[in-house]
Amino acid sequence: MIFQDPYSSLNPRHTIGTIVGAPFRIQNAKTDKGIKAEVQGIMERVGLNPEHYNRYPHEFSGGQRQRIGIARAVALRPKLIVCDEPVSALDVSIQAQVVNLLEDIQNEFHLAYIFVAHDLSVVRHIADRVAVMYLGKIMELADRDVLYSAPRHPYTHALMSAVPVPDPAKESRRQRILLTGDLPSPINPPPGCVFNTRCPKYREVLSDTDKEKCKTMVPPLELKAPGHFAACHFPQVRADIAAAEDAGLVV
Repeated sequence: MIFQDPYSSLNPRHTIGTIVGAPFRIQNAKTDKGIKAEVQGIMERVGLNPEHYNRYPHEFSGGQRQRIGIARAVALRPKLIVCDEPVSALDVSIQAQVVNLLEDIQNEFHLAYIFVAHDLSVVRHIADRVAVMYLGKIMELADRDVLYSAPRHPYTHALMSAVPVPDPAKESRRQRILLTGDLPSPINPPPGCVFNTRCPKYREVLSDTDKEKCKTMVPPLELKAPGHFAACHFPQVRADIAAAEDAGLVV
């Protein structure tokens, strides 16, 4: 796993060599050249100086600390890594470097990522398939390009409409969908569709009969188009508010 906060996810009392080498010792993994040589090779691969093997976390910047976390995660060549918002605590310029590093490592080691993020531009850059979640429930699931070009769920519509476009003319023509009301408690979610209390379509478009369906019946995650799933009784393709191709991460 790669953690969100590169400052608190590393033990300040341990050297980088100890931190990155921990998976080898915990799993009793054998290496051809010894743990130190293996760790230094991994450090070099993620863009760290192998000579800094004996340094402590406080001697590194935020981006370097996250590279240490990445080195620790890939040490034993896992098949799957969970990335818990791995770039949200970093500066934008550093975010791009770390995302590109993750992509390079994925291609080199043939890894799969479960990438948790709120930044839609980062998700678009790195994900192959995207699941949109609300109150712990999957609202929509589709391939990246399909989801970003033709979102179907009202919650996805609201998310896409919030992505700024770096063109004043285009931005002025886009419709911003605002979600009103408080976020319900995840412990005590509303009955029926968990999104019905904040759904713009529920408030402004649906008839009383349709509203009753949303309030009482949980919409299943159903196939609405080839490879495109949505948990909504009344899904609608909204290509007009889809996130623009150029509204993304600068890499």
